[in-house]
Amino acid sequence: MFYIVGLGNPGEKYRNTRHNIGRLVLEDMVDDGWDKNKGANALYTRKTVGSEPVELVLPETYMNRSGETVRYLIDKQEARLNEMIVIHDDIDLPFGEIKIAKSRGAGGNNGVTSIIKAINSKDFVRIRIGIAPTSFWTGKVKRPAGGGPLERFVLKPFSVRERSTLPDIYKNVSSAIDAIIIEGIDFAMNRFN
Repeated sequence: MFYIVGLGNPGEKYRNTRHNIGRLVLEDMVDDGWDKNKGANALYTRKTVGSEPVELVLPETYMNRSGETVRYLIDKQEARLNEMIVIHDDIDLPFGEIKIAKSRGAGGNNGVTSIIKAINSKDFVRIRIGIAPTSFWTGKVKRPAGGGPLERFVLKPFSVRERSTLPDIYKNVSSAIDAIIIEGIDFAMNRFN
């Protein structure tokens, strides 16, 4: 079974913020509601992609404790790292761009850092979704400064323009998930990176 973990913060206060885009992608994929896994401190639902069973997981911890949920999935549900896909925001990619990565560092994302520490491994697949603004003149990423400005930026709601592109982003990430599961990681990386 594949486990797809959408990172973000629970609660209405954070619902439509940039930091929650991983969580929002999975919410967009589910029409018939979520069940609660108390042990994992997460919401989950099951479906199939191709012929593969898949569990979609939304940690109900805050972002910086996402590793607790993933650790539970590995210890109690026997999830395997080669079937784990983590979806999260990335401040170093332009808004809406996606990249698939495997066995890489956290890149400054606290949720991914928490997972790597909790399972003592980087050997899982990540779908990174860009949230960085770009310069009107150069088209290059304008990364907010670290510390306060960066934290304020990622926890702000999407702009009107960003909101209008979210359905396309959700569709693109969903296609990337399908490609990883059905065709394999190498095929998916070649297609989407």
